[in-house]
Amino acid sequence: MNDFVKGYMNMLDIGGTHELFTLQYIENMAIKNGYVPFKENNLYRRGNKLIFRYRDKFLALVRLGIDITQGANIIVSHVDSPRLDVIVGKPIIENEDGVFFKVIPYGGIITQSWLDRPLALVGRVQTDDGITYINTKGDYDFTVTSLLPHLNGAKEMRELSQDKLLVRIGNNKKESVLKFLEETYSIKEEDLELADLSFVPSDDSKFIGFDKELIAGYGHDDKSCAYAELRAMLDAKHHNERTTIAIFASYEETGSAQTTGCQSEFIDDMFLELTHDAIRARRAVRNSNVISADVCAGFESTYANHFEPCAKAIVGQGVGIIPYLGKKRGNDTEFDFRTNIKQLAIDNNVKYQIETTKVTEGGGGTVSTFFAVRGCHVIDVGVPVLAMHSPQEVISKHDLYECYKLYRAFYEN
Repeated sequence: MNDFVKGYMNMLDIGGTHELFTLQYIENMAIKNGYVPFKENNLYRRGNKLIFRYRDKFLALVRLGIDITQGANIIVSHVDSPRLDVIVGKPIIENEDGVFFKVIPYGGIITQSWLDRPLALVGRVQTDDGITYINTKGDYDFTVTSLLPHLNGAKEMRELSQDKLLVRIGNNKKESVLKFLEETYSIKEEDLELADLSFVPSDDSKFIGFDKELIAGYGHDDKSCAYAELRAMLDAKHHNERTTIAIFASYEETGSAQTTGCQSEFIDDMFLELTHDAIRARRAVRNSNVISADVCAGFESTYANHFEPCAKAIVGQGVGIIPYLGKKRGNDTEFDFRTNIKQLAIDNNVKYQIETTKVTEGGGGTVSTFFAVRGCHVIDVGVPVLAMHSPQEVISKHDLYECYKLYRAFYEN
């Protein structure tokens, strides 16, 4: 287990700052394990290991079985995480107290938790020389500062509008910052108008607690499940009878509606490419079993009144199995499939716990809905997380490994 955990923390630190870098890490790992890029019009057979890459923020690994129309065992995670995006247009602002990037939240954040901490700038910019990729982690740090409590800062910060977030990028003039960007990255001010840049926490992941059982880091939601899924796909003893698929999508934090989100028709197109027939493709999708690999809310005794006492996930006590969410019964899983997943955990000595959100609380959604409407059997299974959507989320290394064990058993079943 220790090597598994080290591998995860390595991915989180190297590739976890942005989905572009995460997907590159996943693709490199897949290639090392014999996966090859899918090519249109090729005929593939049982045992072939394929990489589907769509645009730049969606990747799927496919290992073909005997007859894909019998359905596939699919695990789907997302590789995006909440962050601060540099706004389009003219984002550099010079005020009398310094130079700033104006940013807007991506995904649901608790604004205060993103203040007064070191941030890295990551992403890409189209320049005269082509696309420039940026990751300042380890080189340059930035921050959003708060107001001191002596000036009624506590109240001001609670009411801080997300439209007023400014990241400090320099203490000199705007001209000095622009000169630095051009000399270091060949970036001009006009190149920033449509740049894909974000600020994310620059700290590496770390063990916390005297027992070092917990891992603190940015992006456990949902890279913990993505890593468990990746390793399960690569490590599973595939019998090549049933097709297995690992999907790594983006834009889950904003509703999955974009071209590389799970509402995209590319998932259906992938089955069409593999079957060369619309009816066979539709049958393959309908006969598939899907695990929506997403984290769940870890129980915190300080805020116990927000959790369902009959079905809470305690960090360190196993992977969470979530049959439905909240009062709207979102992601409601069919009875036979939820019991099959539980039995799979029991048969493979996986420590698990049942979790759902309290009916009086909001509760977030997952991608499972988009597979349910396609006719798949689908259930949410993932790692319990503390401080979800904060810059420093916390998970148990044991829960992460139990999650991997269940995902692997699902692929081998």
